[in-house]
Amino acid sequence: MVAGTMRNRWLSPTAVVVLAAVIALGAAFDPSGLAAPYTWTGADLLPVAGLWQVAAPAVYVPLLLAGVGVLAWVVARGRAPLRTALLVWGAVVWSAMAAKLTMSLVMAFGDVVYLAWSTGFTGVKAAVFGLPVLAATWLTQFLHRRLTPPSPESGTEPTAASGPGWVAAGVAVVVGALVGGVWWGGSPIGYAIGDSPLAPAPEAGPLGYLAAVTLLGVMTWALNRRLSTTTSPRAVVAGISALGAAATLGLVEVAIGLPGDLAGGDTFWAPAIMLRLAPALSFGALLALATAALVALLPATFPARRTTLRPAHKGVAFSAPTRMAAVVAAAALAVPLLQPGTATTPPPHTKGLTLSADRRIVDADGNEVLLRGVNVNQLEDYFQKFPDKAVTRPLTEADFAGMEQMGFNVIRLALSWSALEPQPGQYDPAYLARISWAVETAAKHGLRTVIDMHQDAWGKGVNAAPGTTCENGSPMHGWDGAPTWADRFDGAPRCEFTGRDISPAVARAFTNFYQDRDGIQTRLVAAWGMLAERFANEPMVAGYDLLNEPGFGEAPPITSGVLLGRYYDRAIKAIRAGEKRGFPHLVFFEPSVLWSGLGFEVSVPKDFTDDRLLVFAPHLYNESITIDQGTGITITSIERGFDLASRAAAYYGAGLWSGEWGWFGDPASAPITRYTDQEDRHRIGGAFWVWKQSCGDAHAGAEDDTGGNLIIEDCATGKNLPPPPEYVAELSRPYPRSAPGRLTSLTSDQASLTARGEGAGCGLDVWFPGGAQPVVRGAGLTGVATRKAPGGWRITGCTRGAYTLTAHR
Repeated sequence: MVAGTMRNRWLSPTAVVVLAAVIALGAAFDPSGLAAPYTWTGADLLPVAGLWQVAAPAVYVPLLLAGVGVLAWVVARGRAPLRTALLVWGAVVWSAMAAKLTMSLVMAFGDVVYLAWSTGFTGVKAAVFGLPVLAATWLTQFLHRRLTPPSPESGTEPTAASGPGWVAAGVAVVVGALVGGVWWGGSPIGYAIGDSPLAPAPEAGPLGYLAAVTLLGVMTWALNRRLSTTTSPRAVVAGISALGAAATLGLVEVAIGLPGDLAGGDTFWAPAIMLRLAPALSFGALLALATAALVALLPATFPARRTTLRPAHKGVAFSAPTRMAAVVAAAALAVPLLQPGTATTPPPHTKGLTLSADRRIVDADGNEVLLRGVNVNQLEDYFQKFPDKAVTRPLTEADFAGMEQMGFNVIRLALSWSALEPQPGQYDPAYLARISWAVETAAKHGLRTVIDMHQDAWGKGVNAAPGTTCENGSPMHGWDGAPTWADRFDGAPRCEFTGRDISPAVARAFTNFYQDRDGIQTRLVAAWGMLAERFANEPMVAGYDLLNEPGFGEAPPITSGVLLGRYYDRAIKAIRAGEKRGFPHLVFFEPSVLWSGLGFEVSVPKDFTDDRLLVFAPHLYNESITIDQGTGITITSIERGFDLASRAAAYYGAGLWSGEWGWFGDPASAPITRYTDQEDRHRIGGAFWVWKQSCGDAHAGAEDDTGGNLIIEDCATGKNLPPPPEYVAELSRPYPRSAPGRLTSLTSDQASLTARGEGAGCGLDVWFPGGAQPVVRGAGLTGVATRKAPGGWRITGCTRGAYTLTAHR
């Protein structure tokens, strides 16, 4: 055997051992798995409730190691250290994505396109944790080359322009043309990065589309030529070349998007790199598979040829680039066939709130409604963190009167599943009566109610036993949400890694919930059906918020995307069944808790439900309690947060409402005005967190002198203190409670308002705070009247066509 074909028997074991070590270290230092290649929560593996429970250790890790081992063995004949190491690095990235897809299908069979797309995040991580493998294989191959001198008859290792190079390029172009629209146009993270001007998707326009598929073809051909030798496994090289071409496209998209990502005064450019590379890499995995398969199936047709040009005999000889260019030209004429559909079915008529064709929240008369108000947590069932302090403050009619005086027209009423269903299938009639009383009393004061199934860090049961020690983080105390009979922690540590939601016990509990282990999800779905039946004919119930800040589980975005979406679909179907004797209400759905912590998230699939009465309700805590604020940097600014939320709502064809916001800390320095300016600019509503919070609330600290955020409690006396004037001024500022047709612009501050709209009707109703009657002017208005209301004034009137209303003190 000549040296040029001598296999390096140490290459494959080295790659596998180094990769295994990286996986083990990552699991030890990052039990969340958000950054590490493998999630090890410390939960028990036995008894096995389903294949999903062992999918990571029994499917993902073995397939990843086996894939890298086999591919490293296949490419081990080459003597060029860098070329071989790059091929092994590509093998790590591709094997990680292939293993993740297989694991995903075991955990959540179906939604194949979404699951395949989401493997791109694994690919980005694999490119990073594959670097030690690249270094180790380069060193192994370098030593092999030095210690194994070539035989006299072998000479140096010959390079070759791969025979199937133009075929690989053609496959990349064709697949890119046909499938690119799904990967880019239908991307569940596309809202965060916008439409790229360079992508194999119609959104990029004809030139961007043509440039993208051309780039895929040219780079596949070029990389195939660079990485190939006469001893190279042609199919493997062709596949990894296609993967590299897609990665190159992703890097070009990063460069194109960088100026916009850098704008805005935040550091969103950093996660944007990952968000742009991920779909490119998952797409590259598909290209690699298709390219390698075709080249492997047709070995005799495309023999390897040396770089020396041979003279043509009869006929015309076309070079590989010429052939590839022909394929590009042909594919450029193709129209992508797999574009995602857009729902056009109008929402059903309702006596309550509904959605307009352009996704605005409107009432039964077609008036646009801005739902602005506050969260109410006084019916929640919190863990008793401090034995001498009440966990909540009493909810009385005086609370609703106070909300009315601030001009609010909605509350987000937080419920606790643990109080609603203390035993499986047994609903607490006293708790249901309290909910009904709150809805009815709120309505008396002009307040609609969004019924919110609230939870924080799963529930009370996450409380760590006394004496618990944690290798990572600190012992947890209990929170709120699920009843203890629904707890399924499987021995996972009840420790906070970097926060309450990044906990092994919380992740395992949510994974069990998403998998409906022992029917626990089915019980919550049934509870939603019961509540919907109870309020089926109540027009002052604005809608139902299906789950507050859902946990991301052990395998996001499988758990926090596909499986969360399936829970949402089940809950919506139960709600609609419960409403048969009434009318349909809005459904508010949230991304996972990662959005509250990061300001963006890979949320549920676009087609998670056929229902169209949807409102996307993320929590816009940007520059407030997001994870980045503890580091002194801002990843997503308030302004960018609104833009991301707006684009995500459009992606789902849903309305937009900020389910929670606030908690800025010191009111005097809080950027609350910037927040409210954006609320006006986007013409949406939201619910401030929170109306009254007890000093004994699970969020409170033992050293706190006061509790709450708006109506503050003196922890020493239990009495109310005056609310922060900075918050009151912004929260009670003027706004249209309803407006005929649609609002086209809105600006306001504490003492003035300018609202413009288009439409005819008499549903104009504007709130204006303060004791002095406002001066009202306008155009396109008739019958304008100003009447005194608790805490301020109500301006009403009729409109015709385009209209403008201004009001000031």
